[in-house]
Amino acid sequence: MRKRNRSNIQEFIVQEWLRPLTFILCIAAAVIAIYKLIELPPTSPQVGQVESEVLARQLEFILKMNSAFLGFLGIIGALLTWFFKNSLDDAKKVAREIARQELATHLQPLVKEEIEDLDRSLLAERVVRETVIDYHLTSDRDISLLEHSLLEDRGFRVNKWHDLREERTPFAKVLVIDFVHSGILPNPYSTQNDDRQKIFQERENIFKHTISRILSSRKGNPILVIYIRPGEGRIAAIDTLTTDFSEIKYYTSANTPVALMGAVVDAAYVADSIYRS
Repeated sequence: MRKRNRSNIQEFIVQEWLRPLTFILCIAAAVIAIYKLIELPPTSPQVGQVESEVLARQLEFILKMNSAFLGFLGIIGALLTWFFKNSLDDAKKVAREIARQELATHLQPLVKEEIEDLDRSLLAERVVRETVIDYHLTSDRDISLLEHSLLEDRGFRVNKWHDLREERTPFAKVLVIDFVHSGILPNPYSTQNDDRQKIFQERENIFKHTISRILSSRKGNPILVIYIRPGEGRIAAIDTLTTDFSEIKYYTSANTPVALMGAVVDAAYVADSIYRS
C-alpha cells in the first residue's frame, strides 16, 4: 500500500512538472526564431539615404518588438506562476488524500482497538465499584481480617457481619462465607488415622448446618464464595450446594487470599451479568 502511494506521488510530480518545462522550452525556441528573423543586414560605406531609413524603421521595429516581448514575458510569467501554484495545490490535495488513506488503513483500527480495551477496563472497574460484598465470618468473634482490607482496597464495598441476628436485610450480590478464620471446622489430619474418617464426616455436617443457617437468616440469591483453609482436605458438600440449597444458583470456592480475590471478582462479573440480563 505504501509503495503504491509513493509511486503515485512520483508519477504525479513527473507529469505536473514536465509540462511547464516543455512550455518554457517552446517559448525560448520562439524567441530565438524572432531574433533571427529581425537580424540587421551588414552595413557598408556606400549605404545611402534609403538604407538609413530602412535601418531606422528596423530599429524602431526592434524596440517595439522588445517592448512587446517584455510584456509577453510578463504574461508568460504570470501564467507560469498560476500554473505552478495550481500544480502545488493539486500536489497538496494528493498528499492529503494519501495521508487520509493511510490513517484509515493503519491508524484507525489501532485507535479502535485501544478504545475497546479501555472500555473493557472501565467496565470491569465499574462492576467492582458497584458491587457490594457480604462477608460473613462464621463465628461469634468480630475481628479485623487481611481479606477485608484486600477486598476494600480492590474497590469493593464490604459488609462485615458475623451475628445472624444483626442483619435482616436481603443479601448483597455476592456472599463470602469464611471458614478459615472461624475455627468451627476441625482438622482431620490433627488426629489419629482411626478417627480421621469420623472428623471428615463431622466437618461435612458442620459445613451443611452453617450454610443452612446463614441462607435462612436473610432473603436473596447471592453468588456464593466459600473460603476454606488449604491442607485440611476437600469438603464434599461444596460440590452439592446447588442441589442441597435451592437459593444457590452459582458458587465458587477459594483457599488462599489471592484465590479469594480472584473468586470474588469473578462472582461480581457473574452477578452483574445476571442483573443486566
